[in-house]
Amino acid sequence: MKGEGRVRPWTRAARVRPRIGFVMEQALGHVAYAMNLRAALAGRDDFEAVWLEVPYPRTGIGRLPVVGRNWTLRGSIRARQLIARAHREQPLDALFIHTQTISLLAAGFMRRIPTLLSLDATPRNIDALAAAYDHRVGHPTVERLKRALLQRVWRDAQAYTTWSAWAKTSLVQDYGIEPSRVTVVHPGVNVSAFPRRDDAQHQDHRRTRLLFVGGDLRRKGGDLLIETYRRHLTDTCELHLVTGADVPTGDGVYVHRGLGPYSPELLRLYRESDVFVLPTRGDCLAVVLGEAMASSLPIVTTRVGGHAEAVEDGESGFLIDVDDGAALRDRLRRLADDPALRLRMGRAARAIGEARFNMATGASTLADLLVRLGSGDAGREAVTAGADRPVQDGVA
Repeated sequence: MKGEGRVRPWTRAARVRPRIGFVMEQALGHVAYAMNLRAALAGRDDFEAVWLEVPYPRTGIGRLPVVGRNWTLRGSIRARQLIARAHREQPLDALFIHTQTISLLAAGFMRRIPTLLSLDATPRNIDALAAAYDHRVGHPTVERLKRALLQRVWRDAQAYTTWSAWAKTSLVQDYGIEPSRVTVVHPGVNVSAFPRRDDAQHQDHRRTRLLFVGGDLRRKGGDLLIETYRRHLTDTCELHLVTGADVPTGDGVYVHRGLGPYSPELLRLYRESDVFVLPTRGDCLAVVLGEAMASSLPIVTTRVGGHAEAVEDGESGFLIDVDDGAALRDRLRRLADDPALRLRMGRAARAIGEARFNMATGASTLADLLVRLGSGDAGREAVTAGADRPVQDGVA
């Protein structure tokens, strides 16, 4: 492509502090993820971070009717432009590209610059959630061609990280990536921003506060939650919705709009709520689950994507099937009627959050991988030394 010949190839004579480009998709929950990652890496002084954010545009490219609206293509074009500009200014020693959606045109750079490709899900994962995302799965021949194209692009990455074992399994089985090259790092949150709650906050006698956080109300199951609440739970609960959707308030329903990640109002809602509810119809691994865990909240969510890796059914919350209104009503009623159960599950959720969804730990793992990539002498063995063997064994 035009300009690619001017890109200076990566050499093994790396600088003392490798220069690492973080190419971050800025759509949906990835905005909060990028914010968390950047904050967690701010204290590292063993590399120079170059943050290249790829914003999600509200309009298409020019007047191109199909191509102009395709986020994969638009995002990939923008990512490629940002990488090229940063590399021309001063050569990059390593790349972190999050997510696969914006990686389509980066193969040329992956061949020149050691790259850690980060995925929340593979296209095959998304196909499994097609109905929830209003995503159309193409003809089998077209899908095979798409998979072959992605395999050609992704093979140039030196290492991979996925948000879940669910995504890693697909990367290995559907795209032929060696398990040892894939490290699972769950999408962590800044746990310290959510202080531990004292027992009294779970034990008072006010109405049980249910909290839902989701911009796409229908995909996240907010409509089912509202219906379930209004039909069965108004006597003991109140429902707080953080969403931009137009929802009638009243009868214990409160809607909070315009709250950004880690805003004081959002943190207050987490702190003052009793149960987190996300009966989503389609998610890879919702970042808000990490926020709920850090807030010591029992979680009720659905068995989609990698959610079973975040919520231990019956221990830190409940997993239900998609659109199972009866199960949703039953689990919420049990939590509303039993403060001791809420307390026990909230403690378990916090423990899981600290162990698996702490951005400080996850960011350190990613940074260590990237420093090895950019050090100039990181062979495949060194780069994959931190790969999670138990997950690897589970999908090999």
